[in-house]
Amino acid sequence: MPTTLDSHLRMTPHRQTRDAAVAAVLSKLSNLAMLPEIAARVLRLAEDPDVTMGRMAEVISTAPELSARILRIVNSAFYGFPGEVRSIERAAVLMGLESIKNVTIAASLTRAFQGRPLSRSFSPRDLWTHSLAVAAATRLVALDIDRRLAEEAFLAGLLHDIGLMAELQYDRQKVGVVLARMEADPAADLLRIEEQTFGATHQDFGAALLRGWNLPSSFCQVAEGHHRPLTLPAENQTLPLMVYVADRLVAGCQPAFMLDEHSTEIADATLDQLRLTREQLATIAEAIPAAVQELTAALGG
Repeated sequence: MPTTLDSHLRMTPHRQTRDAAVAAVLSKLSNLAMLPEIAARVLRLAEDPDVTMGRMAEVISTAPELSARILRIVNSAFYGFPGEVRSIERAAVLMGLESIKNVTIAASLTRAFQGRPLSRSFSPRDLWTHSLAVAAATRLVALDIDRRLAEEAFLAGLLHDIGLMAELQYDRQKVGVVLARMEADPAADLLRIEEQTFGATHQDFGAALLRGWNLPSSFCQVAEGHHRPLTLPAENQTLPLMVYVADRLVAGCQPAFMLDEHSTEIADATLDQLRLTREQLATIAEAIPAAVQELTAALGG
């Protein structure tokens, strides 16, 4: 019988090939390879235990367009402060450090999801719309399970498919090949097609990209395992499972995103792992359309 070491040795060439494919893609990216400077500065500040809200607001305010977008988000129905917040410092105080950090990252990424449509059925804008919907839905899931995870869940949902944007920036023609095969057979395995086309998947590219941005490992785990979260180590499953559930709930509320698995089924084992009931799931699903509309209005452009 093969030993664990034997299995590892057999897997190594494949792992090396995949790592090489990921390195090749990331080396050729332009405006996506680095987190926007203002967001990177905010991330660094957020790690400083001595940072003040005034200092955080001062840094964000150096980017007037971003500041205006953040205030629009904070004053939207999505966050529940409609019309009350008129300064970045006030926003930081009301929302807290974690929330203002995540909103800054989200607001700074809107321009990354731009570009001409790849086909009649897919464009970078479609990916952004899908990402916003999953972000809103993941936050709703977290609010029902553990409110302390709500903002982390929001950003995890927003970034879960960032690897698809990496593929688009690297080689639109290859994405077109993937898209054509998915259009010919919507039930086809996206991850398998990506690996055959790119040598790795959007999960691999996304996780590597977020590590390059120095984001917490929890976001990298979501990017790397959101299609099959139960294959991750048990201690790393919660956030990827939330995104997995949100992805399927969104598919049941909106037209299915082309480059995604279209199933809306959620297994009992997944719900048990999250301690989520079918009744809670139904309530969350009812709230998704309004939450997506609110977030899209605030962050969509």
